[in-house]
Amino acid sequence: MKKVLIIGATMLDIVMKINSLPKKSEDICAKSQEMTLGGCGYNVADIISKFNIEHTLFAPIGKGIYADIINSLLKEKGLSSYIHTDEMDNGYCLCLVEDDGERTFITLPGIECNFKKEWFEKINPLDYDSVYIAGYEIEGEGGESIIDFLENNKHLTIYYAPGPRINYISKEKNNRLFSLNPILHLNKLEAITFTNKPNYVDASLDLYKITNNTVFVTLGEDGVYVCNKTPMLVPTKKAKVVDTIGAGDANIGTIIAMLKLGYSLEKAVAVANKISSMIVETKGPTLNGSFNKEDLFNE
Repeated sequence: MKKVLIIGATMLDIVMKINSLPKKSEDICAKSQEMTLGGCGYNVADIISKFNIEHTLFAPIGKGIYADIINSLLKEKGLSSYIHTDEMDNGYCLCLVEDDGERTFITLPGIECNFKKEWFEKINPLDYDSVYIAGYEIEGEGGESIIDFLENNKHLTIYYAPGPRINYISKEKNNRLFSLNPILHLNKLEAITFTNKPNYVDASLDLYKITNNTVFVTLGEDGVYVCNKTPMLVPTKKAKVVDTIGAGDANIGTIIAMLKLGYSLEKAVAVANKISSMIVETKGPTLNGSFNKEDLFNE
């Protein structure tokens, strides 16, 4: 089985629990703070690894305060990065988590948004049959290098999770990506605001017509809407929300893993919904330890 290439970020998540977001000029205190490994690329790789799917986390580690902490945390987990560079430090994400578990992100970009063309010379593209990419890296200065790589390797199935940056990525970059027929994964708000459609059904259909490939729209406690030639809503069970950090990453990571294992699209999304529920019931963006895959598959 060929591998999955995960192009994205490994960065710090600084998670602060607060009662509610402050108003302009207001002064509030956080109830707690925790620092953990995060970044969309890392989160997706963490989930895929739990399914024992071969993959490469193509996420740069730079030089600086945050990079040092990331390296230390990676070593604790017995992991290492594929790319090291002295050009600049890694970024971090300040995650503000309110009492209802909803999160607001403030991201300071770093080296992970500055991919270089020469980095891709370190890998053999033919070792892979699929690739994950996220919006932050496409929006950054290094986005052109990532798109160039994809255009030169059209054998790869592209899973594109633009996230909230879909509305900030240049039209030229989005058009180049959409012409490669990526599988899209985004949430309801992202889909609606990007397409200016009144609801997620119309929005997903619009995106499907643009990419001519499957579109996944996450709907929180309502599940995931899948738009292709035979659209379907895959429901999920209501979760007891601790925080929603990493839920979307876990969802697409599970879908990629399940499809690699040969499961149907509906089954892949159903299991992905269960994993996402486990994530929102857990502090932070990833799950500690492994999970019983047979229980998840057979429920």
